[in-house]
Amino acid sequence: MIFNKNKASVMIGIALSLSAISGSVQAHGWAEFPSARQNICYNDGGFWANQIPNAACQDAFDISGTEPFVQRNEVAALTESYNDINAVKANIPDGQLCSAGMSGKRGLDVPSADWQTTDVVLDENGEFNFVWTATAPHNPSFWEFYLSKPSYDGSRPLTWDDLELVDTEGNVEPTAGSPYKTYRFKVKLPQDRVGSEAVLYSRWQREDPAGEGFYNCSDIVIKQGDGEVTPPPSEGDLTSLHGYFVQPGLTAEAGDNARFRLMAGATGSDVMDMSIEITAANQATWATELASQINAQQPEKLFVGVWNTATNAYEFNTANLHANKVWVATDESYSFQVSIIKGEVEHLLSRQ
Repeated sequence: MIFNKNKASVMIGIALSLSAISGSVQAHGWAEFPSARQNICYNDGGFWANQIPNAACQDAFDISGTEPFVQRNEVAALTESYNDINAVKANIPDGQLCSAGMSGKRGLDVPSADWQTTDVVLDENGEFNFVWTATAPHNPSFWEFYLSKPSYDGSRPLTWDDLELVDTEGNVEPTAGSPYKTYRFKVKLPQDRVGSEAVLYSRWQREDPAGEGFYNCSDIVIKQGDGEVTPPPSEGDLTSLHGYFVQPGLTAEAGDNARFRLMAGATGSDVMDMSIEITAANQATWATELASQINAQQPEKLFVGVWNTATNAYEFNTANLHANKVWVATDESYSFQVSIIKGEVEHLLSRQ
């Protein structure tokens, strides 16, 4: 446990158990580190309510809607002659590389200075630890990594001539993980590019008759480390739990109570159980007030908000409530729940 259970108020209502969200997945994965564009937009959230914190993600949404985000694991193309790079290039035209030529995901190709970058720290050999999240692992397969050339400035859509092949990897077996398996191995980048921004274009190619390949754009800043292979945390020292603190559709009226529960994954027991009363005065700001009370407990171990790279700190985002996540300092499996209690019935309008 990360702290003692804290009952902030006496709860009236029916305690409902947390059920896991499950759904069928048909394909197949994304670049987790450095994070692909669609993965960053998905994690930032706000797209269901059209309140997206990142301007480039907003531009992508305006072009393609939610598809690039909710299908972040399926930015793919089928190339039967996948060993012929010219066939691959013909199948994924210039200006459509980040969407893998998929019409429903063209928003990922939008040129923007606002695409969120990830610091990639090279070790003494010019390598870093690459991570790919696999919702459905595929083997045998192989990997190719392309880096945008110094002449590419990001003001126009990416083309094949903007890229140079910098590293390859053969078939790699996935490692166990929860909720998904991951592929993990080292990728080498040119050390003369240290200090520059670039687009890392990753290709994961299945060796099968259909020639299914997955293509991701990760916007990066290349840095040189002191020999440490594992890159430093890009979002502070805490780990975000699945889901968002407040999802669209979770509303409250005066006389209700808003309840937050943090539960241990192994036993389901409450680690924290906190609630506030909804009044006419806080009906519009109850989520901010509830988060403030949670954050006042042990902010170094539990925080509701977003990671602000500019201030190097966690902050609650009042401008976009749907971007806020729950962060904990633990390796254990935790889950949380925000619910609204009306009278004697607890309505689980938000289930994480």
